[in-house]
Amino acid sequence: MHARLRRLVRLQDARLQDASKQGARQALPPRALLHAGPPYRGAPPQAVAIAAAQAAVIADLAPDLAGARQMIDSGALKLAPAQDHGVVVPLGMVLAPSMWCFEVGDETGCFYSPVGEGPPPALRFGSDDPICIARARDWCAEAAHIINPKLADVAPVETLMAEALTKGDDCHAVTAAGNALLIAQLGPLPDPMTSALQGNAGFVLGVWMAWAAWKLHASASPIAAIGGNGLEFGWRPRGADAWRTIEATPPRGKFFQPGRADHALGAIGDSAVVDICGFGGQALSAAPMLREEWADVLPPDLAERRARIVAAATGIVDPARVVATGTGPIINLAILDRDGAGAPIGRGIFQPPPALFTTGD
Repeated sequence: MHARLRRLVRLQDARLQDASKQGARQALPPRALLHAGPPYRGAPPQAVAIAAAQAAVIADLAPDLAGARQMIDSGALKLAPAQDHGVVVPLGMVLAPSMWCFEVGDETGCFYSPVGEGPPPALRFGSDDPICIARARDWCAEAAHIINPKLADVAPVETLMAEALTKGDDCHAVTAAGNALLIAQLGPLPDPMTSALQGNAGFVLGVWMAWAAWKLHASASPIAAIGGNGLEFGWRPRGADAWRTIEATPPRGKFFQPGRADHALGAIGDSAVVDICGFGGQALSAAPMLREEWADVLPPDLAERRARIVAAATGIVDPARVVATGTGPIINLAILDRDGAGAPIGRGIFQPPPALFTTGD
């Protein structure tokens, strides 16, 4: 059971071509904008509202950011949880169906995550910079044109992730080694594309995220979806429609901009799927840089935690083990400015309480 990076594709095109294989997945709502984590009960935080407006402009659903905000506020454009539709999105990013995604999977099914359009300023951080729109439209299309013909010989995704761990990555907060491995697997590329990929170490994270979503599905994990929307963090049990949620508090860790610490947004992003699949916070033993950076906030029993909660047969966090041992998973996350910004204001860990993972009604 191995999933591969199959192609870079516009989500709406993948939906049309793969609809017959994805009958169990909820239909993508018309004019939908897909966000991380559970559904919003009201208005999204400002960082996500900016990202949603950017997505609407990228997709030509609105003429400009002001018009997009009006359409979102009026309900003309609907926000929906990405994971309810077979998609995982990073941090505060919002995905419109015409935007470019990584497709990862096998003959049994595929899952999708947006192609990261570049380093800061970037959509995933809640940036309103117009350069994000140009990159998401033009650079991502160019990347698809160049990369897609080279994917046939790229190793299975989990093989690359396992090797990245040996080079100091956790495959979530630190991805430089994995990004370099993917670039090497692609073979010779035009110099501008090589430079762009090398300058965007988070490019590969979308591949890891789509793989993790596929892994949860292929392994029939009790956890079908997990992530935060900045206001709430939660998970959706397999076979259920509703998410189980708690308040999303900000991750604890290192602030790059200490003066903005009181503006930290709560835990956000679907990238929690990577941690639940045994990487990220469950693989900190492989990432000495992060252990040093977060020494003041990491639990003292860090070395023993993985064995308590990760099922050996699948490599995935088991909710029953979490509850039985009273040991919650560690989720590695960037810390976003709740007002939106070009770059994260920090990074750290979020630890959902074990009680969240009870499966009884």
